[in-house]
Amino acid sequence: MLKSIGLYFRKIDFLNFAVGAIMPIIVLFIVYSSVKSNIILQDTDFLSLLMNHKGKFIFYFFVSFIEEVIFRGIIFGLLLQKCKNKYLSCVIAALIFTLPHIFNTDNISVLVMFIFPFLYGIFANEMFYTTKSIWMPTGFHWLWNYTITSLFLVTGTQSFIYVHIIAAMIIMIPLFYIVIGKARLSGD
Repeated sequence: MLKSIGLYFRKIDFLNFAVGAIMPIIVLFIVYSSVKSNIILQDTDFLSLLMNHKGKFIFYFFVSFIEEVIFRGIIFGLLLQKCKNKYLSCVIAALIFTLPHIFNTDNISVLVMFIFPFLYGIFANEMFYTTKSIWMPTGFHWLWNYTITSLFLVTGTQSFIYVHIIAAMIIMIPLFYIVIGKARLSGD
């Protein structure tokens, strides 16, 4: 049962989790560095902002883990079995993931809250499909949520930030394929 939803505990899954967790930190650090002059913060140090919200650290792990089990392990997994078309399954699962997130606006435009979760849903589905495990998308999702709420939701400029984040995701998705492609070639 656990393996059918990508819940493995292999050595590679610990690495997948770590890679997934590092990716949002890199992207959000780049976004933070590019927009920090436009944001008014009491404490503009990237690490200090992260450490000010330690209470959310564990909470966001469980939220991300549960969402990844549901949306990647169960929904995307079932769509792959039923549709037998990776791309169609990926898009449908991303749309399903997007629906509950649209209403999670916190003064962010609905359009932005459609585009970002949809792009993330596609990216997370690809991470799941490529690794056959929920751990990489869980690591990404966990530290993405934690970092986003620790850094940017305290600024009051969420829509502005999300536009930059969407641009960063558009850059990150092809980079993911390049890294995975190189890893596959070196593994062959």
